[in-house]
Amino acid sequence: MLNESELPTHQLFGVTVEAITKSQLMNVVASAIRAKALNCIVGNHNLHSLYLFHRNAEMRRFYQCNSHTHIDGMSLIFSGKLAGFPLHRHHRTGYLDWFDDFLRLAEEHSWRVYFLGARQKVAEGIPEHFRATYPRLSIRTHHGYDAFSPETTVFKEIEDFAPHVLLVGLGMPLQEQWILSFRDRLNVNVILPCGAIMDYYMGAQKPAPRWMGQIGIEWLFRLVHRPRALFVRYLVEPVLLTAILLRNRVRGVQHAAE
Repeated sequence: MLNESELPTHQLFGVTVEAITKSQLMNVVASAIRAKALNCIVGNHNLHSLYLFHRNAEMRRFYQCNSHTHIDGMSLIFSGKLAGFPLHRHHRTGYLDWFDDFLRLAEEHSWRVYFLGARQKVAEGIPEHFRATYPRLSIRTHHGYDAFSPETTVFKEIEDFAPHVLLVGLGMPLQEQWILSFRDRLNVNVILPCGAIMDYYMGAQKPAPRWMGQIGIEWLFRLVHRPRALFVRYLVEPVLLTAILLRNRVRGVQHAAE
């Protein structure tokens, strides 16, 4: 696998992130597959996950299990720069910014890709949709509505298909909880918690123009298009997170003084 010393690591707001570019992230995935890694989790952090990390013990456990954690949010890039870290726009590696690169590599190297998530209609249409552009892509899917059910066939399907890469798109924190709960039943090289990426590609959700992501206002586009679903995430959680971080800072100062 890729030498972790090649990837600058930073501590930011109590979490660990790596300053990974798109090409480095693809190298992480390719390296894990070449090394026949077992269930290498490549997670990501944004403002939402940062809030969940400080509120949810299961999320903290999940990030402890990660082999790599890249940055998916310009808010963390801006905050890191203010803290003096050498972070730049190209270290923001959101799925929409590199997923086509991943699909090209998967087709080129004959990686088997399995996706778990989304509604049944969306999940069933994914293979045909992607093969229109990547005709040799080996991909199978299963909707996310029975992911936690004892009767689900997803584990048998994954075992039979033997994917190199497993994409889990159940949204935070369900996808992280699923990976934590069932990773011991898996035998794949790389696990990627991927949120709503397939909904964007399949037209179930409208993606923001990529330039908005690079200047840190992609959240505003999403909020305008899905205000009920995202109001708490984008307007309430940052306030609560600030209070949590300030409280932790005060406690840290008090402990240091004792």
